[in-house]
Order: sequence, then C-alpha cells, then structure tokens
Amino acid sequence: AFRCKQITEKLLDFSRRGDPERHNADLRELVAGVIEMIRHLGKYHDKRVVLRDGEPVIAEICAQEMKQVVLNLITNGLDSVDSGGTVTINVLSHNGEATIVVEDNGCGMTPDVLKHLFEPFFTRRRGGQGTGLGLSITYRIIEEHQGQIVPHSDGPGKGSRFTVSLPLGNNAHRNRRNHRPKVAA
Repeated sequence: AFRCKQITEKLLDFSRRGDPERHNADLRELVAGVIEMIRHLGKYHDKRVVLRDGEPVIAEICAQEMKQVVLNLITNGLDSVDSGGTVTINVLSHNGEATIVVEDNGCGMTPDVLKHLFEPFFTRRRGGQGTGLGLSITYRIIEEHQGQIVPHSDGPGKGSRFTVSLPLGNNAHRNRRNHRPKVAA
C-alpha cells in the first residue's frame, strides 16, 4: 500500500505543471546542500560523492525543483556504483550556460537503455527497486527551465554521465561576459 501511495504521489508530481517562482541562485551552493543531505543517508556510507572546486554559477531557477533534479541524478549515480564507487559533480559556466555534470564509475548503460531513459515507468535500477519516474520528472523540470539534459555512457560497466545545461541567471550572464570559466578536467 505504501509503495502504491508513493507511485501515485510521484505520478501526481509528474502531471502538475505549475509555474513556480524562479530566482537567481548559485547552483554550486545548491548542489553542495544536496550532497550534504545525501551524506546523512546510511545506505550510501560506502560510496563517495565529490563536488569539484569551482566558482559560483548563477542560474534563474526554482530552487526546490532543481534540488529534486540534483538529488535524482546523484542518487541514481550512487545506486549504479558498487561499494567504494564514486559520483563526481562539476558545476560550471560555459558558453553562456550553467552546466551541471553528474558522472559515476558504475554499471553504465546500453544504447537501448539510453534511448528509453526518460520515459515514464522505464527503470533499470539494480535490485529491482524504483518506479521509473525519477528521470521523467527530472527531464520535465529541466525542460520547464528552458534547459536540456544529455545522458552518456560508453556501455555496460563503463559508468554514466548526465550533463544538465540551463540558461545563466539574468545578471550572471552580464557579469561573466568577459570572464572565462575554469573547466575541470
């Protein structure tokens, strides 16, 4: 019954299309807050989450929705890695866009999985758990923020990378026009 309730709640969240208020926010700070929250979850104690150093990246977002996006991507990465595995997040400003890259050294994905990844109820989560709604909701939120999400994997056993691109905040673009961002390798 609780599982049915959870699925129904996620479906309702998925179907709601509001226009939540957006404000300029530092994506690096937002990601750091989500990572701190995840560190308190015992099921991930044997896995690492690394946020690469960098400068603040300001985007005009609904912070609560973007936290959900980041949480989905990081926990998916953590669920795909074995004990001792790592999920690395990089937040940067590049070519007039704010970019969040979530990369793991986990189980990877086949081309067929990549093709269906954002479809509602599609799941390949290890252990048979999950509803298949997390990435569908993530896709919708990013789309509503006029952004895009691009998944990549070199195949099974070779990890995965999700690149989220969002428009920079209004003032951030003007302030960074003459600034070259540092891109971590």
